[in-house]
Amino acid sequence: MKEVVLTGLDGANPLAFLATLGVLEILTDCGMPARLAWRDDGVWHPVVTGIEGGIQALMESIYEDRRTWTDEPALTLEYEDKRDLKAPPQHFREYLERLVARAAPGRRRGVDWAAAFATGIAVDNNGNTKPTALHFTAGNQQFLKMIAELAIGVTAADVEEALVGPWRYNRSLPVMGWDATASRAYALRASNPSGDKKLGVPGADWLAARGLACLPVVPVKTRVHTTGCVGGWKKGSFRWALWTVPLDLEVVRSTMRLELVEMGAVERAARGIGVVLACGIRRSDQGGYGSFDPPSVV
Repeated sequence: MKEVVLTGLDGANPLAFLATLGVLEILTDCGMPARLAWRDDGVWHPVVTGIEGGIQALMESIYEDRRTWTDEPALTLEYEDKRDLKAPPQHFREYLERLVARAAPGRRRGVDWAAAFATGIAVDNNGNTKPTALHFTAGNQQFLKMIAELAIGVTAADVEEALVGPWRYNRSLPVMGWDATASRAYALRASNPSGDKKLGVPGADWLAARGLACLPVVPVKTRVHTTGCVGGWKKGSFRWALWTVPLDLEVVRSTMRLELVEMGAVERAARGIGVVLACGIRRSDQGGYGSFDPPSVV
């Protein structure tokens, strides 16, 4: 089984990093013994091993997996004619309970995914469910509705563009806002972004949404903590490592929980971590749209 280098994905971009986690999630769900590492060849590209058939087989597995999400119960949270994450807490708890009731060993992707959306405890200033720090949508945008539209609309060509590149930004499917190369902070704009029809890379956004399962949220008193994120809601930071040794999904999930910034160079090397990166998280005062600052090495 040869290694597959995903040349379209740059690990220094949080959208591409999350998309790579999504690739590993999908391959593992498909029963493949996939492992993931990163290689610095001027750009930090992901390298996948443990699959047969090369890049074509990998893309076919990803596209077939996408087909199974069009009726996924984890996308069915709906309240007040909305499909977002800021539901009344009791409504969100009932949604989680329905997913848990359907889960079983070997069939838990829905609960793993929903565990990255929010908790049934932490609430915002309006008393509604407080979502993941990676909830960058606001205004007329609805997080789960956008993901559902990606699940329906992403094509095989979109998957290939995301994984192989180049990214052309010529598709009008929903854009989740995780691309650090395309920040549109409200303060820098002449108009409110809620009415924009932004062009993006839907294959990357879909894969990144799948990758959220590696970043569960947990309640800390009345607040919510998102794996990999620190700081406040309006001014925080997302931190992630790129490792140079092949890791399976469970070890990758564990790696995402490490205190990366506090880790010394010797410990990073012992764990095979090549670099640690961070992007600031900003939200506009007008509407609360999220965006990433450019990445930096920490």
